[in-house]
Amino acid sequence: MPLSREWTGTSKSRPSDSRKGLQMAEPKIERIGHAREPDRDLQAENDHLRAQVEQLTRVGHELIGTQARMQSLLHRATDAIIQFEPDGTISSFNRAAERTFDYSEIEVLHRHAPQLFALPDAWRDDVPGYLLDYSRNTENQYEKPLIGIRRNGERIQLEVSVAEISPNDLVLFDDFSDQKLHGEKGFEAVLCFLRDITERKKIDRELGEHRENLEQLVEEQVHEIRVAKEQAERANQAKSEFLASMSHELRTPMHAILSYSAMGLQKYATADPQKLRQYFDRISGSGDRLLVMINGLLDLAKVESGRIACEMQPTDLHALIDEIAQEFEGLAEQRGLDFEKVLALADPEILVDRERIGQVIRNLVGNAFRFSPATSRVMLMTDQVTLSPEEGGVSAIRLRVRDEGEGVPEAELETIFDRFVQSSGNGSPGGTGLGLAIAREIVIAHGGTISATNRDGGGACFTVLLPRSRPRR
Repeated sequence: MPLSREWTGTSKSRPSDSRKGLQMAEPKIERIGHAREPDRDLQAENDHLRAQVEQLTRVGHELIGTQARMQSLLHRATDAIIQFEPDGTISSFNRAAERTFDYSEIEVLHRHAPQLFALPDAWRDDVPGYLLDYSRNTENQYEKPLIGIRRNGERIQLEVSVAEISPNDLVLFDDFSDQKLHGEKGFEAVLCFLRDITERKKIDRELGEHRENLEQLVEEQVHEIRVAKEQAERANQAKSEFLASMSHELRTPMHAILSYSAMGLQKYATADPQKLRQYFDRISGSGDRLLVMINGLLDLAKVESGRIACEMQPTDLHALIDEIAQEFEGLAEQRGLDFEKVLALADPEILVDRERIGQVIRNLVGNAFRFSPATSRVMLMTDQVTLSPEEGGVSAIRLRVRDEGEGVPEAELETIFDRFVQSSGNGSPGGTGLGLAIAREIVIAHGGTISATNRDGGGACFTVLLPRSRPRR
């Protein structure tokens, strides 16, 4: 209890003890002050380290985000992207690469995968080296593309860009891998960008073919236009010559008609009846000749207007030929020609326009007589044939007229059927140049064809094919 009494005393009764107590407390306060200064330094250092950690964490997150975005871009890219490690194995194979080669990433990851490309033997064990060599030494990859191989063996054509990735860049592509292969090749990885140009080259090739075809078509059209222009110029020239010739041809019989008519009128009272008969015969002959030319002009007008019409009726072709042959007997005797018929149709009946087909036969026989030398032979022949599949494949009557003249000049075998055109053979002994053109239109209206050839033994042969039924086109 004395201790209690000591501490409960007032300060007045123990002044010295109070001062002593105060003096004893001062060293303790000093010791406490020295102990807190190291704590402040430690706290400051701790705060500084914490700030550095936060900064590093923030940078790490940014780097992770950058790497994630990079990986996303790689996988979403439309071009195939393959990353090779220095040892040649694949460490990244994006979705476009999977579509291009038809392999999944898991199938080629950490493998050399030489099956992806058509590799020369020297590069079989170094795919990235081959891609680097190709990209550096190929100036025009489009003309000489890289050949890739799909899973099914299909060969595709590729353009390639190759980037060597340094250690500072690799962290963006390598998922912070700790297994860094610092190889002897001077790079940490090879990034290959591959673009499939197979379809583009196919399209370009097709466009090139179309362009060539178009150029050829243009050339053909230009040629056709040029030919048509030349034909039009020839036709125009022929028409001018025809009109000049026709004016002369029309005047000649007209002058004869007028002259003999005038002479008959002057001398009808005193002239000998025999003489008057000669006048009338010449007037009649000139009238007939004039009528033939006028009919030809009328038929030409119908042909040009597309109004030529045929009245089809069953016709005995042999009977028609016999009738026409009788018309030419007198001329054949007068010219000293041997007019021979060879009619070989078992069934001569055919559905045609009798008058029009008779007009064709008369024209062909008349031309044969006109171009045949004296004492030669003219033959008119008929037989049965079957048209070729290109011509319809149906049964047809073939009618041929042969002569023993000089024939048709080779250059005129086609043009001789054009309007206003006369053959230059045998000195063009008369005619209007309308007969064969009209004959062709009549034959075409019957679904047939007409052509001219030269015989080996001399002379021309005109052939008409008349189908018994319309060919199926």
